Amino acid sequence: MRNSLILGGALALAFLGTVPASAQKKVPNGKTVLLLSGGQREHHGYRDQAFYLAGALEDTGRFRVTIVEDAAILEAPALDKYDLIIVTSDRRDPEFKFTRPQQDALVSYVEKGHGYVSIHGADNAAPDWTPELRKMLGGVFSHVGLPDSKTRKGTFTIEIADTSSPITKGLTDFEIKDELYYNIQMQPGVEPLATTEHEGKDWPVAWAIPHGRGRVFHTPLGHRDFGPGKDDPLRNPSLIKLIIQGADWAAEASGRSSEKGTSQ
Repeated sequence: MRNSLILGGALALAFLGTVPASAQKKVPNGKTVLLLSGGQREHHGYRDQAFYLAGALEDTGRFRVTIVEDAAILEAPALDKYDLIIVTSDRRDPEFKFTRPQQDALVSYVEKGHGYVSIHGADNAAPDWTPELRKMLGGVFSHVGLPDSKTRKGTFTIEIADTSSPITKGLTDFEIKDELYYNIQMQPGVEPLATTEHEGKDWPVAWAIPHGRGRVFHTPLGHRDFGPGKDDPLRNPSLIKLIIQGADWAAEASGRSSEKGTSQ
C-alpha cells in the first residue's frame, strides 16, 4: 500500500512537471492589450485560445497582455490605459453578451484613437447590436437582415488579396483547416486583405479599416472547438502572423510606439 502511494505521488509530480506555467510576461514598453475572452460556456475553446494568443503576442516583445472575460471593464475608466482591445469570442450568449452601454463604450474607445482586433465569433452580431458597432467592425455574421450569414467547416486556401498592406507583409497564399463564415453582412467600401473561394465565389476573410481616430482589424477565421486536443487554427503560422501584424497596425492608432519594430 505504501509503495502504491509513493508511486502514485511520483506519477502526479511527473505529470505536474509536464504542464507549462502560464503567467503574464514582462514587456515594459510594449503596447498594452486587453484580451477579452469569455463567451458561451462549453461552446468554443475560448480560454485555451486566449492563453495561446496572449503568449504569441507577448513573445514578439511588442505587446503586454491582460486577459479578462467580463465585458464590464468596457465601462470602467481603466479602459483608456489600453492601446488595443482584442475580442475572440461570440458574445451573443445571455451571460456574456454586450449590453448597450458596453457597446457604446467600445465604439467610443475606438473613435477616440485606440485599436480594436476582432477574431472569428467576435463578429457574431446579436439582434440588439447597435448600427454603430456593426459599422465599426466593417462586417458582421448575422441572421438579422440580409444576407443571412452561413458557415462551412473544411480546409480552405487563403489568398492574399492586398500584398501592399503591412498586415499582409511577408505572407503568401496558405491552406488552413477552419470554419468559414460567408454571406457576411459587409459595410460598403470595405476591401478585403485576404479571401477564400467557396461555392464559386470569393469571400473576405480579413480586412482593416479606420474608425474615427482609431483602427479596426478583423478576421472571421479562428474557430477552435470546445474540448481537449481540438485543433486551433491560430496555431497555423500564417494565420497567427496575419493576426499579430493586424494587432501591430491597429495598436498604432494610440500613437505610442512599442520597444521593438513591427516586423514579424
